[in-house]
Amino acid sequence: IEVSGTVASDGSKVVGKDNEYEQTKFIIKKIETALVDAGASLMDVVRTRIYVKNISNWEAVAKAHREIFYDIKPASTMVEVNRLISDDFLVEIEATAILDNV
Repeated sequence: IEVSGTVASDGSKVVGKDNEYEQTKFIIKKIETALVDAGASLMDVVRTRIYVKNISNWEAVAKAHREIFYDIKPASTMVEVNRLISDDFLVEIEATAILDNV
């Protein structure tokens, strides 16, 4: 299961504006919802790709990621990008999950 780039939007507003930690937590919860809808869970995630606008704030993103994925430990990449779809988005995350029963 591939979850494409996900940002901290609830559909009408940015969640965690100016806060990489809050955006990351919200994004991962959104990814979890998409996985559950597809018959999977965060436990099935084998890889995440994290795009950040300011790599200097990587620790806030890593902290949120670690809190949720601590026992799962997917392979993960974090890279700095020049821009995301909106200036208010600081983080975008993609995830790959594999189901054993498929």
